[in-house]
Amino acid sequence: MWFSSVTSGPGTIYLMVGLLMILGLFFGYLFRRVHLTDVLAYLFAGLLLTVIGFKSSPEFFNIVTGVTLSLVGYIVGLSFSRSFLKRMGKKVMIILIVEVIVTSVVVMLFVYAFTRNLALAVLLGSLAPATAPAGTIAVFRSLSSHGILTDVATAVVGLDDAAGIIMYVIGIIWTKGLLGYHVTIGASIIHALWEIFGAFILGGALGFLFGYVGKKKSFTPEQNLILGAAVALLGWGLASVLGVSPILTAMAIGMVVVNMNEQLGISSYKAIDSIMTPVYILFFGAIGMEINFTLLAATWAVAIVYCAGRSVGKIMGCSLGSWLAKGEEKLKKYLGIALLNQAGVAVGLAADAAHELGGTYLGAIVITQIAVTTAIFQIVSPLGTQYAAKKSGEAMKI
Repeated sequence: MWFSSVTSGPGTIYLMVGLLMILGLFFGYLFRRVHLTDVLAYLFAGLLLTVIGFKSSPEFFNIVTGVTLSLVGYIVGLSFSRSFLKRMGKKVMIILIVEVIVTSVVVMLFVYAFTRNLALAVLLGSLAPATAPAGTIAVFRSLSSHGILTDVATAVVGLDDAAGIIMYVIGIIWTKGLLGYHVTIGASIIHALWEIFGAFILGGALGFLFGYVGKKKSFTPEQNLILGAAVALLGWGLASVLGVSPILTAMAIGMVVVNMNEQLGISSYKAIDSIMTPVYILFFGAIGMEINFTLLAATWAVAIVYCAGRSVGKIMGCSLGSWLAKGEEKLKKYLGIALLNQAGVAVGLAADAAHELGGTYLGAIVITQIAVTTAIFQIVSPLGTQYAAKKSGEAMKI
């Protein structure tokens, strides 16, 4: 009775945060001893809290997710300096385009071959390319990974959201046509363009303001931390209000800052990175608490087919893209394995699809499928990223 009241009372959120921090740190130590990534440890900490009776709330999950992804988007953007883009730009774009198209097509073929439901296959195929940057970046960070594979993977996950949104718009238009909807193609395209380019306009304006002030005045590390986090969160909030992509907005802020004032960008990156360990513990712990394995019992077959198709598509797409881009051998072999993580944008797009297809059987199916497969990839993908970093020889910590 006492424990039940504790896990449901007004102080629950403080208990959850404290326990996630302690358990994340403890399991992180244990998982590293058996050469597993910290990300899995943080997920396990969240799962354990759920098992013993704690329940997350939408407010807690949304705040933790928003804070984490805004900071991740910002530091990914800070990686896109002019020198980096000049060195990597063409290669990354070729890999990105091929990987996104191949992943969509392969998932579509896998799901259709299993279900014979073209509308479901098209919709799941259009949702498949989006890659979650937080998990991938967190694993590279925990391994102190550096090199061409790490750089390309960071760039691809940073741009994947824009490509994923474009594929989703194509997929939802096609799906509505298959279901007999009257589809206004022009309105859908305008909405997608606004979500992508509006994010870059908003993020560019905020980044310019921060970069301009940074040119006029030098900041201490503490001020860099405060201002960098503030501008990332401000961008996330404004993007949510304006209906543009929040994570693309955060990325755009970082891109403009580092290209206006590289020294400010480097200092801001170091300042934000210094606080990311507790942020990652809360983020992945919160995701662990959201995993609902009862959903898997009802939809496990399609979920497995989707996961298999997405994994094959990512690996094939990255390998083909790396070959066409004349990339290094390690990119052809391991890049796809490093990019299996799914969350964030995929879940958001699935929720939008459920709204767009409200009243149809697909609306309920797609949100369940993406929720379940996201949970699977959150557990499996850190191992893939860890494997890729180690096999490519870029992991400094083993």
